[in-house]
Amino acid sequence: MTLSKSAYRRYKIIDSLIRSTIKPYPSMIDIQEACLDKLDFFPPVVTIEKDIRNMKEPKPDGFDAPIKYCRQNRGYYYTNPNFSINSVGLTDLDIESIKESIELLQNIGGSRVSIRFKQAIDKILTTFQEEFPENDTNRKLIQTDYVNGSRGFKNFDVLFSACKDKNPISFVHYSFQKREYKAVIVHPILLKEFDNRWYLIGFSEYHNSLRTFGFDRIYEPVALKRKYTSIRQTDIDLYCNDIYGVYPYENQSKQKVVFQTTPLITNYFESYPIHESQKAKKNQYGFCDFSIEVVPSVELVRELRSYGKEIKVLSPEWLVKEVKSN
Repeated sequence: MTLSKSAYRRYKIIDSLIRSTIKPYPSMIDIQEACLDKLDFFPPVVTIEKDIRNMKEPKPDGFDAPIKYCRQNRGYYYTNPNFSINSVGLTDLDIESIKESIELLQNIGGSRVSIRFKQAIDKILTTFQEEFPENDTNRKLIQTDYVNGSRGFKNFDVLFSACKDKNPISFVHYSFQKREYKAVIVHPILLKEFDNRWYLIGFSEYHNSLRTFGFDRIYEPVALKRKYTSIRQTDIDLYCNDIYGVYPYENQSKQKVVFQTTPLITNYFESYPIHESQKAKKNQYGFCDFSIEVVPSVELVRELRSYGKEIKVLSPEWLVKEVKSN
């Protein structure tokens, strides 16, 4: 059974009426009037009868609701008074999957996010007398470079909510390059992680363009009551997806970047492409010409420089000079 939002709302109304201790045994007209009051819709008898049949269907098609009609009281009731569609039980497989998800998130997601998630799931599993054995949750199966206490991560919740709610924010930003603090107003779009660092991407009123702000340089973010400036999705995709890293070079468009690798590191780039657009053309001696379609970034230049003589940038010409310069 595929649930529509309107059908599920009616199921919840039927469930709440049947479970009511103030006015038990709701009749058909009681259910219809409740739908009119809560949904502004007076469903026909045939619709409510179909809803009740669907609710009585066994899982996973229905809720396996034990609904019966009492002729004496002229209304509906549950043969199990403790039943509710809002407390449909989890299977053993569901519970194990949730536990595995928690363990995975704890190992790779960072404690700030995983603890918040685990607290919510704990409330769900408490209903089913389930616990997370300490010897399981404390045992790391995956190790990452994440370091607890990274500066600025305390603002994660505020920045995440601002992106989700499309709420402009103001904060003080520190520029490592200029060594100065500046108050800015940003219309946030998304949070991005790169190379074990977190960044806020949004439209900056000061710069009148999309900009990236490192968490570690954001101070005292405050939500503002002002109109949100929307950015075209194509511009967001170009800024966020067609790039290696987070800081694109100004006045540079998406372009084809070609670089050649020596046999020593060719296999590395074949195994771990640096961008989804990466293509390779290897010769018989093990040298390989790689190409990617990206907006060149500070991080891309840094990555290409890090391999020294093992990489040679072939094009575009300006990038060849940029990588060679100190």
